[in-house]
Amino acid sequence: MWIVAKIKVEELNIFKKQLKEKMGDEIKFYEPKIIFSKKNMNVIKNILGNYIFCFHEKFRDYKYLNKLQYTKGLKYFLKYYKNSQKDIFKFINFCRENEDNDGFLKTNFFKKILKKKGKFINGPLANIVFEILENNKNNLIINIERKKIKIRKGFKFFYLPA
Repeated sequence: MWIVAKIKVEELNIFKKQLKEKMGDEIKFYEPKIIFSKKNMNVIKNILGNYIFCFHEKFRDYKYLNKLQYTKGLKYFLKYYKNSQKDIFKFINFCRENEDNDGFLKTNFFKKILKKKGKFINGPLANIVFEILENNKNNLIINIERKKIKIRKGFKFFYLPA
């Protein structure tokens, strides 16, 4: 069963190590990541920020999660995960279908989920929110502060829904 953990990002490796020690090698983790260049360096970023998916059969038992609540690096587990299993599984599969051979999400992943507004996460437009005017085969036409901008689809800008 999949659960979602909110973690302290700086303690991610400690969190994973402690869960493996407590639960064994059967536990699986999934964190959808992107890779992009910033100032001539490759940056790897988890698109979910400080959330990570964890899978183990023992997660079916709420009492078992209570024993894990003091794991170093864990802030908390999201509640109501049992009712969301289909959605979690669907999202993870959607991410995996849109990964490249190295396990990073392709840029078209964001184009598939983007509807009306987005926020750039890299490049010179990082952290700027935009409105989508047109999303066609070759270009993304957006509006930023009443300025119409055309971005070629092959460009290495990453953005998330806003």
